Amino acid sequence: MSRPVKRRYDSSRRRAAAEATRERICAAAERLFLRDGYARTSIRAVANEAAVAEATIYLTFSTKPALLNATILRATGAEEGKPLSAIIAAPPPDMLSRLANAHAVAMSRAARLIALGESALSMDPDLRPLRDRAHANLQAAYAAIAQRLADAELLQPGVTAADAADTLYAICNETTYLRLTHDGARSPERYATWLTATLEARLLQ
Repeated sequence: MSRPVKRRYDSSRRRAAAEATRERICAAAERLFLRDGYARTSIRAVANEAAVAEATIYLTFSTKPALLNATILRATGAEEGKPLSAIIAAPPPDMLSRLANAHAVAMSRAARLIALGESALSMDPDLRPLRDRAHANLQAAYAAIAQRLADAELLQPGVTAADAADTLYAICNETTYLRLTHDGARSPERYATWLTATLEARLLQ
């Protein structure tokens, strides 16, 4: 008598379904965070918007701060770690223009979410370690970019790699982007052009 054949466990299908659910939750959370604000957006509301059970959200993200963090990473593309790692690997003369263009694209999708997270720090202290880790990652990436510019002898005399990293951190952020684009007079493309010119004038020979 032959034994029944066991069906092979399809982990790829299960993984794809989980990723689709995660995407749906993050998209729903982004809509609600931007429409209603951080405090007024509940996990239950996100679950209803995404058509999933509340338990599904808690299993995937555990807390509302973790959900906002994931939503920001999704918007910036930083979940995959691609934008800044590609810039760090680029030829040094091209790095600042690539950084400016990548930053403009990321901020066009995520600046309002990041600003929302910054404003919510005082009401939810659990957001702070997530924010601090994101800033530490940015500072590390900017330091790596600045060091490559220094190693290629592209920095202005008297500008150290540390100075350049501080300049990148001070200028390339959501506040600068929102202030210069809030009235619609400057598109993300024009912002990228401005940012490239500003960084090159400040840092390069």
